[in-house]
Amino acid sequence: MKILEINKYNYPKGGADRHFLDVVSLLESKGHEVAIFSMENEKNEPSRWEKYFVSYVGYNKNDSTLLQKIVGICRMFYSFEAKRKIKKLLNDFQPDIVHIHNTYHQISFSIISEIKKRKIPIILTVHDYHLISPDKDEFLESVGKKYWKFLLLSRKYLLPKRLLLVLKTYFEDILGWKDKIDLFISPSLFVAEKLKKWGIESEKILNLSHFVPDSKLDEKLEDQKHSPYAFYFGRISKDKGVPELMQTFQKISGIKLYIAGEIEDDTQISQTENIVYLGKLNKKDVRSYIKNASFCVSFSKLPETFGLTALESIALGKPFIGLDAGAYSEIIDPGKTGFICNNIREAEEKISQIVSGKIVFNEIEIAQIAQEKFGQEKYYQEFIKITEKI
Repeated sequence: MKILEINKYNYPKGGADRHFLDVVSLLESKGHEVAIFSMENEKNEPSRWEKYFVSYVGYNKNDSTLLQKIVGICRMFYSFEAKRKIKKLLNDFQPDIVHIHNTYHQISFSIISEIKKRKIPIILTVHDYHLISPDKDEFLESVGKKYWKFLLLSRKYLLPKRLLLVLKTYFEDILGWKDKIDLFISPSLFVAEKLKKWGIESEKILNLSHFVPDSKLDEKLEDQKHSPYAFYFGRISKDKGVPELMQTFQKISGIKLYIAGEIEDDTQISQTENIVYLGKLNKKDVRSYIKNASFCVSFSKLPETFGLTALESIALGKPFIGLDAGAYSEIIDPGKTGFICNNIREAEEKISQIVSGKIVFNEIEIAQIAQEKFGQEKYYQEFIKITEKI
C-alpha cells in the first residue's frame, strides 16, 4: 500500500511527532511505500521527500524572522504554498491513503481539498484538541462550538492570540475541511468522548492507542543498576507542571530529578544540586535515561489525549508517576506499572515511598504489561483494518 504520512515536524519535538515517526518506521518495516509531507526545519530527520516540504515558519520568541512570523500567521488560515507542494507530491506519489497527524499552524488544513479532489481517503489521528477547540490543550464544554466564548473564559494567551485562534477555528468550520476527513483515530476513550461532545459522529471515530515501537522485551531489565534519579522528558512548560515538579523534588532527599526537553514559555529551570537539566535529547539518549532511571514522572494537569511519555516509560520497564489528567489512567495499572495520583501531595507521598524502598516494582512485569496492551503488531493489525474500512 502507498501511504502518505503528514505532520508539521519531521523530528521528535513532542509526543505527537514521536508517534508520527514511529508509524512511518512501522509501516516501512511492513513493506508499505511511505511518503512524508512536512515543514522544512534544520532539526528534521533526513528525508528523500523534503523537496516537497513547505517553507519554515515560527511563532515563538527567537525562533523565526519577522517575515516568517507574518507568513506563519497567514498560514494559520490558508497556505497556497502547501496546496501547491502537496499537489505536486500527490501527482508524483499517488497514495492509496493519506494519514494526517498535526498540520496546524505550520501547514494548515488547506491541503485537504487537494487530497479530496483525487478521492483519496483521509485518516486523521487526534493528538490534541486543535480539531475542536481554539485551545489545542483543552476542549472547554462551556465553549463548545461558540468559539467566541473562548475570548472571555480563557486567560491562557494574550487577547490578540486568542482572537486569531478563534477566527481560525471558525474559518475551518465554515470551509468544512473537517467534514472531508473520512475517519478519526482517537488514541483514548477520553478524547473520543470529547470528539463526540463537539459533534463528530460516533461511526467516524475509531479508538486505537499509540504503541510501543520495539516488540522485543529486554530480559536484562532486572539486572540493571539503578541510578538514584527520576526522569521527566517532554515539553518543559508551565502547563506541563514542570515548576511544581521541581519544587517537589527540592523537598525529597535521596533522589535527583533529571529533566530533558525543549524549554517553552520562558520556563525557568531551578539551578539546584537536586535538579539536573539535560537539554534536548535525541530518541536514543531519551531511551537510555529511561532505562537507567528509578522511575519516570510528570505533573502535567493538561487533559492529555493519550500520554505517550507514560507508555514510553513502562515499555522500558520503568514505573510512571503522574496526575489524574486526561488519558493517563487508561495506560497505567495502579501498583503494577506506576501510580496516577489525585494531586501533587499524593504524588509526593508515592515518590517518597518508592525512594525509601517501601514500594518496589517488578520491571520485567511492567514491560510485559506494556507489550501486551500496546504492542506494535497489535497497532499495525488494527491500523490495516482501518485502511480497509475506507
